Amino acid sequence: MRIIYQVGRMDYRTDLQQFVVRDFEGKNYKFEAKYELSSFALREFLKSQGIDSKVVLIYPVSIVLNEGLGNANFDEDLKNELREIFKNPSSYLKNPNDFIERIPLEKARDEKIIIHSLGTYLKENPIELDSSYDDIVLEILLDMIKRYLKGTVDIFYIDISSGHNIYISAMIEASRHFVVFTRLRHWIHKERIPKVYLVFSDPILGSAATSFDIHIQPQIYKAFFSSPITREDVISKNFSFLKNIYEEINNNGKGNLVDLQKQQVQLVRQNRKSLREKLEMFVYIFSAIKNNIPLYIYYLPYHTISDIEEELEKLINYAESKLNQGYLNSPKLDKGAYLKAILSLGFYMGLVDVLKVFGVTSFDQDTGLDLKVLKEGFEKIYEIFTLPMNNVMLGNEISNDSEKIEKWILEKGSFNYWEKLLKILYPEKQLSSCDERNYFAHSGFEGNVTDVRFDGKNIFVRYTEDIKFETINNWLKSRV
Repeated sequence: MRIIYQVGRMDYRTDLQQFVVRDFEGKNYKFEAKYELSSFALREFLKSQGIDSKVVLIYPVSIVLNEGLGNANFDEDLKNELREIFKNPSSYLKNPNDFIERIPLEKARDEKIIIHSLGTYLKENPIELDSSYDDIVLEILLDMIKRYLKGTVDIFYIDISSGHNIYISAMIEASRHFVVFTRLRHWIHKERIPKVYLVFSDPILGSAATSFDIHIQPQIYKAFFSSPITREDVISKNFSFLKNIYEEINNNGKGNLVDLQKQQVQLVRQNRKSLREKLEMFVYIFSAIKNNIPLYIYYLPYHTISDIEEELEKLINYAESKLNQGYLNSPKLDKGAYLKAILSLGFYMGLVDVLKVFGVTSFDQDTGLDLKVLKEGFEKIYEIFTLPMNNVMLGNEISNDSEKIEKWILEKGSFNYWEKLLKILYPEKQLSSCDERNYFAHSGFEGNVTDVRFDGKNIFVRYTEDIKFETINNWLKSRV
């Protein structure tokens, strides 16, 4: 399935235009079709190629606040409703969907979404729509992610042939965030990343041409192994950006919260806690990979893909419930906070995909983890994330430790029991608490908290029972 987005025009004076597709995916064509919008012609072309697609028109809510529509060839009942809207648009702005659906223009669309508008409209009874650009970006981005999560869309076309600059800019920005999200989501199965194309026709207004070519350009954005959540977000601000997503309910100084409000407060806090748990686990995994601490990751009880996806869907539904409360104003959501959460959840799913493929999960503590298996797995993981220095450092650390363990075996004989790594590396040293600097300098194989054993063939490792994971978690947070 392919989705074509375009800003609707609802211009009753617009004649059908002759659109032409001449070049598509490197092949030459001359497909012509007459339609109100270029997106309809593109859909018709795709259909001729046996490709299933849908046109989703984006309607700024202000599109009806155009007194010129009163001159359109509508039935009298619809004209009367329009006149009432021009006099008092507040009712329409609470629920614009039903009225827009009944306007007999651009009916060739498959679906529509309604977004907020900015500015002052109507001459006789002016009304100002107080919305934010960031909310408009989020409205489009959330719709794209919802369609992606259904697993049926492989290509998005962003048709910028119509619409005011603000809505075109919002579409392009939303598509950029979407591409980054999907690239963070898929590090292994990159074929699952939906492609995004920018579409535009030759200029129509003021042109003497009789036909207009449709141009299709790929949109390519890169994603890097970099956390959307910063050290400041985690350490200095203690995930406080989550309060800008799931906001506390204010009783406006009217005394105690009533029972319904108490339930809402409890739900908001539960949602915030649930989201924080997912984001904290993402931070631990990301920081451990970034800082070359592979053994630690085997001890993390990370979430399933379905759990993370469910969290993302819950977040999207919550944001949309805020955005859909009315169109006179928009809620002015914190786009930065939402992007941190959305991109991090996508990245978290991508990390879990990789860990699952290479078997990075809990192991039997009595048996331990084969050091060779760890090394081979993380060589490939670091290659996927383009972390060559981590490969070098891990290889050097394991090689040095293995050499000393083999020397110990020659001197002491085979030892199929657990021994502190420090006793093997530095027999003269006394055991002490885990040192942060040594922990990171030795790829997490800090001698005081790492046990090793040799079964006659392979070296196995594990952390000691007294290791303080809470302390290590804090170290990793400070190095995200």
